[in-house]
Amino acid sequence: MIAGNGLVGWQMLQSTLDTQRKAFVSSAEISRESAYFRETIGSVASAEELVDDRRLLSVALSAFGMDDEIDSKYLIRRIIEEGIEDDDALANKLSDSRYSALAEAFDFEVVTTYKTQQEGFADPILAAYEEKQRADLAATLEAPEYVNDPEYAALFEAQVEENLEISRAYFEEKIPDITSAEDLLADPELMQVVLTAFDIQDRRNSHTVLRRVLEEGTSGPSALANVLGDENLMALAEAFGFDQVESKTVLQTEAFTENIVEQYRWQRFEDAVGEVDEAIGRALQFQRSVPELSANDISDNAKWYNVLGSRMMREVFETALNLPDGFSQIDLDKQVEMLTEKAESRFGIQSFSDLQDEAVLNKVIHGYLLQEQIAQTSGFGSQQIALTLLSTIRYNRE
Repeated sequence: MIAGNGLVGWQMLQSTLDTQRKAFVSSAEISRESAYFRETIGSVASAEELVDDRRLLSVALSAFGMDDEIDSKYLIRRIIEEGIEDDDALANKLSDSRYSALAEAFDFEVVTTYKTQQEGFADPILAAYEEKQRADLAATLEAPEYVNDPEYAALFEAQVEENLEISRAYFEEKIPDITSAEDLLADPELMQVVLTAFDIQDRRNSHTVLRRVLEEGTSGPSALANVLGDENLMALAEAFGFDQVESKTVLQTEAFTENIVEQYRWQRFEDAVGEVDEAIGRALQFQRSVPELSANDISDNAKWYNVLGSRMMREVFETALNLPDGFSQIDLDKQVEMLTEKAESRFGIQSFSDLQDEAVLNKVIHGYLLQEQIAQTSGFGSQQIALTLLSTIRYNRE
């Protein structure tokens, strides 16, 4: 898996990373446990049920690098049940940020989702609305009073386009808040767009009909849209789908499942690398985790506190910056101050977002591995150390 240690081993791993990881995640154990998690996690409704299924819990904990907590069922259950919203929640009191990450991910609160809140819901409706409005505009501009007065026609067209922009902005902002037929019917501006888009302007004053159409959907033969046989009303009912509202936990979503499985696969691969070379395994975790933290919308200070709350990230930064052994014992705010100052002077990191730059990230990783290599060779003679470092430099140049 790794031919060599230190920077040489790291560079060789990077050149074969995709191939090695693909082979690793295709192994029988990883494939089997990933499949079990996918098939089973959606049926778990509480932290108690999760910790009672050792296979599920193993995948969940492995995804967060917490394999060693597999027998701490009471602790894990409490961490998840208390969540992170309350300042007094146990996860918030622990210095290890993995606990809060686990608690945040495994949220068993039931959430009701509506079609109006789905990404891209507004797009086809607005497209149909704007197409019809522009068709009406084109027809209007063919009238003699506009043809004979181009300046007035241009002003009129510009006003219509401005109105379309205003309607689009309003619709996109307000439609996610619409969770019932009554909500929609109570907003004249939204209804103007909807009636035009579905070509049902003649139903403008038929609130009872529209409400029933929206509420009953099209799934049953007795649904009003089906009884009336109006294709436009059917399209309206299907688009909004108020009869198909889903209530579920985040654990029942495909996005959650795939995210945990992907984290599990990465973590197990990183652990396997770490069993061969602990420093390179830690560097691999760092390479994956830091850009994710960097892309987070929390403040720079909060990101550095997250670093200090992660044993892996703390270890890499402290080693790369050659910080003293007693660094972790000083005041936490002072640690952040020293860390940011050292990171800027050593690696040019002025903002944590700089670590999204691969070149900057590699500087930190290489600094860490170099310091680790020096520490490992501390018992060697000076000539052997020089030869080791020269081979590293030579490999990097090649």
